[in-house]
This record gives sequence, structure tokens and C-alpha cells, in this order.
Amino acid sequence: MSLEFRLDNNCPNDWNQNLLKSEFGNIYNTYEYSQYAKSRLDWVPSFFSIIDSNGNIISQTVLFDVKNKKFGKLSRLTNKIDSKKLSKLKWTYGPVTFSQQKEDAVNSFLEYLSKTGKKLDGIIHPLLGTNFHKHDFRPQKWSTFLIDLRQSKESILQNMEKSVRKNIIKSEKRDVKITDSSIHDYHEILNQHRLENNNSVYDLEDTIELWDKLNPIGFGGYLAKKDNVVIGGITFSSFNGYLNEWGIARSQKDTTEKLYSQDLLKWKIIEWGINHGHKFYDLTGVNPIPQNQKEEGILRYKKKWGGNQFEYWLLGR
Repeated sequence: MSLEFRLDNNCPNDWNQNLLKSEFGNIYNTYEYSQYAKSRLDWVPSFFSIIDSNGNIISQTVLFDVKNKKFGKLSRLTNKIDSKKLSKLKWTYGPVTFSQQKEDAVNSFLEYLSKTGKKLDGIIHPLLGTNFHKHDFRPQKWSTFLIDLRQSKESILQNMEKSVRKNIIKSEKRDVKITDSSIHDYHEILNQHRLENNNSVYDLEDTIELWDKLNPIGFGGYLAKKDNVVIGGITFSSFNGYLNEWGIARSQKDTTEKLYSQDLLKWKIIEWGINHGHKFYDLTGVNPIPQNQKEEGILRYKKKWGGNQFEYWLLGR
């Protein structure tokens, strides 16, 4: 099959509309996310499409050129840095495929990238699975749990472990209240949470711009409060009916007083997703073969929610 590989610096007018035609369409491949990444992360986006001989788009993906001096490699012949090694191509949850032959579409995408000579850092969409050629990439198997929001609330509750259901009830009985997220309040507790876990903090301008750019296409969040004090928060995207968790924040008060705000927050997001006709709630990535106690705990916690486990590839080179 003859294929055309098209790489545009400017976003095609029908880009987002096409994403909505595929079950794999996601917020990480939207024009809006590309503009946030360009503005705040200094990633240079390109809009990559593969087109068959009949003029049909079989896949599209936002590829980011990410500059980093550590990727530079000195050429023995010229004694200069090889420009190809000054950057890497990065993508998330791609490619978005439109062909019934999704494996062929993924293989064509990966074959094209394998010939670029650049370093690569990509995440395959969980729904695409792992059954395709990985070429010369360095693969790492990863996984996530997807809760099917097309079920009834009762079915989802029944699939959860009993401890989760109890924690949701305990949180409500301890008078934890869930409210829509105020971006400033969310940013404050997120940075508090990161500092307490020895992680770097985010700039307020980054958080605001992320919200402003993605909210019109499906991005929001909830805060948990006790006695009008913020004790937790979660933001999530919902483009194309696919909910992704983003930033999770939890206060020491929530932990020490066992208020279980994170369980209640997740349940409210599930309810919201069901009520708005969405398809999946992605609890975000987890190592299927934990390497330490922390990873074991994360896997155990996410498994408790009763979603289906999907494995996928992290691909690098």
C-alpha cells in the first residue's frame, strides 16, 4: 500500500474534528495541548499524518521536538555536535488511528519514526495494546486501569474492592465536601503536596495557562474541603469522552485524620463522567512489574478500583 507521510508545522483546520472520529483521539494530540506545550514547555509541535493511496487519513499524531543539550553527540569527523542528536521526538498516546487495520497504522507510524535518526520518547495509547513491531526502539511495558463509564454506577461500585466503597462512605460521613476547582486553590495545594513529597513545584502561570488552553475542549477538576479548608484535589481531562487523571494533591490533614478525600474525589469524577456520557476513566500509568514498595502500593491502590488493566509500551531510543 502506497502511503504519504505529511509533517505540517501549522495545524490543519480539521485536526481536532478528525480526532473526535477515532476512539483513540485524546487531549495530548489536540491543537490546544500543542500550544500549551509550545508556550510553557518550549516543545516545538509538528502535526504528523499518514495518508493512504485513496486520500484517507489512517493516523495522525502531534510530534514534539524537545531540545536538550544532553542529547548532543560530538562527531569524530567534524568535531561538531550532531544536530540530529540535539533533540528528541516526543509523543503521548499516539498514534491516533482511523484505519480498521490499526496494527498496520501503528507499524507505519513507528517505521517512519525509526528512519528519522532522532532520539525518541513516546507513549502508545493503552487501547492500542502491544501487538505490533517495535523496530529498533527501547520498549518498556507499562499499564493502566480503565474504568468503563458506560456501565451503571451500581456495576462500577460492585467492581470496586470493599475497602474503597467503605472509604467513600467514611469520607462523606466525616463531612468532606467536594467543590469545583478554583485554579488558585488547586495550585496552592498541589505545590504543598509536591513539597511534602520532595518534588519541585509548578509555576502558577504554567497551571493557569494549562487550564485556560485545555478547559474549552475538556479539562477541569475538583477540590475536597473539610471545615472549608482545602485538603485534596484532582484535575482531569475529558476530551473525546476519555478521562485522564492529571495532577493529584493531598494534604497532611487528609492523611493524618483519615478523611479519604482522594477516594471521594475519584468517585465524584466517575459520577460526573457517567452523567455526561463519557467512555473511560484512565487512572494513569503504573508499572505492571513493581520495582519497589512505592510502585507496589500504587499498583495495589489502582487495582482496587475494579477497572480493566491494559498494557502498553513506552518507547524510547
